[in-house]
Amino acid sequence: MENEITEVTRRAIIDHFTINGIAWSGRLTEDEFLARLYDLTKIPSTDGRFRNAVGDIQQHRLNWLDWSDDWVFYDQRFNLLRASDEEFLRFLCETVDPVVRTDSNEAVALVGFFNQHLNRDGWEIFRKGDLSGHPVFAARKVGQRPHILEEPTGWEKVDRQIQEIRLRLEMAATEEQFQTVGLLCREVLISLAETVYDQNSHRPIDGTLPSKTDAVRMLEAFFAAELGGESNEEMRGYVKAALKLANALQHKRTADSRLAALCAEATLCVVNAAAVLAGRRG
Repeated sequence: MENEITEVTRRAIIDHFTINGIAWSGRLTEDEFLARLYDLTKIPSTDGRFRNAVGDIQQHRLNWLDWSDDWVFYDQRFNLLRASDEEFLRFLCETVDPVVRTDSNEAVALVGFFNQHLNRDGWEIFRKGDLSGHPVFAARKVGQRPHILEEPTGWEKVDRQIQEIRLRLEMAATEEQFQTVGLLCREVLISLAETVYDQNSHRPIDGTLPSKTDAVRMLEAFFAAELGGESNEEMRGYVKAALKLANALQHKRTADSRLAALCAEATLCVVNAAAVLAGRRG
């Protein structure tokens, strides 16, 4: 069966590990990590002095360190560039397993990056449960659950932050974590405002020039200009209400799952409306 996860996506993810110096094996040695996925005793050695992959991995990665850090991605025995989608995804999920990567924030950030690329090929990594308070991840096809945002806007920073909201909302369990969703919504609105607001074209409604972080005033000016005229009165009201709701909920100190979800939905209503007006939707 032909793979859906392309070589372009796989190389982008592999490059992320390499460029940022992220240890794919986490706190484990590389032979320990790979032994969780493969029977290394049955994989042949590339060094004639050893009987199997256990010996040459230990020799070249623990003793001599003469293989590059990203060797596993290009080793034909594991063939991660062209292995089945399931095998590639299993490898990625293992890199963020709590046994491998103890820092949950680092794991969440990695999953967010993975999904930026995997989503384009119809896959995602999601939180399936917990192990001793740490998230455990698995892979699934996109569409097996409703998505907050079904397709990217093409505004890279906005899309990246929205992916983070999706992940955080799915993982949140405490008041502080739900508050984090609100803070991320605020960052999305600021990024969106910075992207669509044009000082020369969008005059602030109250005449006050907005600061660089005054997302509400910038977005109000954007929508007022782009949805001018009596015929757009209802649309202006809809967007204004969504913007007002998103702005109000992100400042709630007593956040719960319902408020966090409402804040995310209101924020995404604003993003989608702006994307439509900017010609990036429909």
